Amino acid sequence: MRKLAVVVPYRDREEHLRVFLPHMKRHLDGQNIVHRIHVIEQEAGKLFNRAKLLNVGFLEADADCDYFVFHDVDMLPLHVDYSYQEDATHLAAAASQFNHALPYPGYFGGVTMLTREAMKKVNGYSNGYWGWGAEDDDLLCRCHLAGLKAQRRSPGILRSLSHDRVIDEQKYEENFGRVREMWSKKSGWENDGLNSCAYSVLVRDETPERMLIKVSI
Repeated sequence: MRKLAVVVPYRDREEHLRVFLPHMKRHLDGQNIVHRIHVIEQEAGKLFNRAKLLNVGFLEADADCDYFVFHDVDMLPLHVDYSYQEDATHLAAAASQFNHALPYPGYFGGVTMLTREAMKKVNGYSNGYWGWGAEDDDLLCRCHLAGLKAQRRSPGILRSLSHDRVIDEQKYEENFGRVREMWSKKSGWENDGLNSCAYSVLVRDETPERMLIKVSI
């Protein structure tokens, strides 16, 4: 039976994590999916870098995990299928924060599934996205450039937990500029990702069901 690693980027959302962990376990147990949850916490002091934390989670996950779901902590699955899929698959088709619709047609964020092989083929996520926005658009571009199929699995219904969102407008524009540049040049992703992800582990707390790691990036 294939094993799933759920990788959750995290900082300053303890109230969300307390809800997410038991909810996610119940949901995956209900689908008879062998899994382990990996929570990757970023230390304070820098803008949040969701994509790099996801790279760390992939690199730190159990070697026997066959596929990965990269999952925001504020999205609780209600009707989401986490069973194995060979193609890169977007699972958050209908989150309540977007009125159960896609915020834009190419949305690939929130909850995304890749196999171990696919994650290596695209070289993971970019490490250069500081602040909110565009790292999932970058991943979708990587899939296309690496020749991988990308799909969306429905219904993908999730309940979003409320939180304040602080957006650095300058970083937001810079981030989407990075995506446009990579797509225009059709390059840049080969040397920015898993193979360039530098970090140090500050705290590690493991149980058979979950791994909590705090890192400096």
